[in-house]
Amino acid sequence: MAGLSANIVTSKNRAMPSWPPVTNPGYFYGQNSSGGPGEQYAPAFDNDSVAGSGFKILMTSGGQEAITYYNGQGTQITDGVWAGAGFLPSEAWSDADQWCSLYMDSSDDKLYALVTDTGTSPDTIRMTSVDKDGTVVLETAAFQVTNTGFNNQRLQYGSSTPRLYRVGHTDGTGNFRWDLMRGNTDDDDTGEPYDGCRIEINTSSGTVNSISANTMAETTDGLLPNNYYAVTHTRENILGPTSNNIVGGPEGQWPGYGDIRHSGSLVNMTTGQFANRVPFGNDCPLQWFSVGGGYTILAWLGTYRFFLSGTAYTQAPVAFEREVFHNFIDEMAVYYGIL
Repeated sequence: MAGLSANIVTSKNRAMPSWPPVTNPGYFYGQNSSGGPGEQYAPAFDNDSVAGSGFKILMTSGGQEAITYYNGQGTQITDGVWAGAGFLPSEAWSDADQWCSLYMDSSDDKLYALVTDTGTSPDTIRMTSVDKDGTVVLETAAFQVTNTGFNNQRLQYGSSTPRLYRVGHTDGTGNFRWDLMRGNTDDDDTGEPYDGCRIEINTSSGTVNSISANTMAETTDGLLPNNYYAVTHTRENILGPTSNNIVGGPEGQWPGYGDIRHSGSLVNMTTGQFANRVPFGNDCPLQWFSVGGGYTILAWLGTYRFFLSGTAYTQAPVAFEREVFHNFIDEMAVYYGIL
């Protein structure tokens, strides 16, 4: 265990780690929402000078629902594409019919939206963004994927949809990545064995990591050091990678069926070791009002924000500082003996 980059406990006799503390950005519209069914809220732009502004995002399974923008008193903001029903995939890009993933960047003051056109075979995706004024930017050219595992990956589908993250996990800099752990790069599909596939996205005006300006590219060599068979839950809410090259996260919790802890998965991307659908930490601050369910976790203003997917109910969504949550993931990897 020599050389771990964070100050984490490495004793094999340690107790299961507790969840980190929640971070609170201050009041925003919808903050106290009960979060259901599928109705979720999040803080809006840091630079909009509208006290308490927030978004409403419908986390139902269709993937076409509008994102609406409100001031702190709950009055809808109607500038640009925020008018009417709200911001739709087809307003991000005229060919799009589904949201794939979102990334709220505190440095660029943009809501990045990866969208897809499911009318092509395989799907065609494109990175877009919108600002507080409702102005949309087509951040990249459209890109038709090769691996059919990227087909129909929609934001609201739940924890199995890949998450957008930036290389280095710092807002305002670095390429975006969209990693599908349950992918097969030899056959370009989701059949076994899984080795993982990636879309890397450059929204800058110059070449970064061999990706040309305002374009995206798809991996052909796989992400995982080993091929895996029937490890289905290592695809769920994969956060990271941490500074110790661990990815993983919580899938959800089902207290109505006897679960006393959240379950989740972890993968050591260096060694290939994994822990698949294991109890995931003590003292979780997320509380359910129903039998439970899963999460959609997004990078949001420097945090990981937990959104409830589907139609279950929970308390208001919560967020955790990304670096702190990465340390928690590393602690869990030590606990399960894969770091």
